[in-house]
Amino acid sequence: MFAWRLLKDRLPTRVNLRRRQVEVEDSTCPLCRNMEESACHLFFQCSRILPVWWESLNWTNIVGAFPLNSKQHFLYHIGGLEGGVRANRWKWWWLALTWTIWKHKNNVIFSNATFDANKVLDDALFLLWTWLRNLEKGFSTHYNHWSSNLSIGFNTDEEGSHHFSHAQAMAH
Repeated sequence: MFAWRLLKDRLPTRVNLRRRQVEVEDSTCPLCRNMEESACHLFFQCSRILPVWWESLNWTNIVGAFPLNSKQHFLYHIGGLEGGVRANRWKWWWLALTWTIWKHKNNVIFSNATFDANKVLDDALFLLWTWLRNLEKGFSTHYNHWSSNLSIGFNTDEEGSHHFSHAQAMAH
């Protein structure tokens, strides 16, 4: 449901709430405090979030600009990938990261939490790892090993290949 609402721009961002005639005291992004909080800004353009996406592009070896809306962002970054483990992991990563951004943004608003991009990244990685343990048959890599070798984990092209060799781990 979250992904559908994000892709259709139906999440209750401050811009969308105002559009629905809901009184919103402050429509600025609670993370950067510089722009209005639209879905495009919050998830893909916010100066506090962009470094997280850039970091993840390093693991996946995907190069490109960030499109301006959620659907284009998702499709653009999976468009160049052939099917298989790598493409599936990127799709799940995209969902894990956007969901984690949303949760952290809500913690800033409702729990007066401080935003921490490293915590967003760590939480999204752990979420993805838990999903992969359930989604990929034979995925049994320990979290510490997997999260320390992300470029290997995201760039595997072999269907069903979920274990890292010692030589691969030492090379990275």
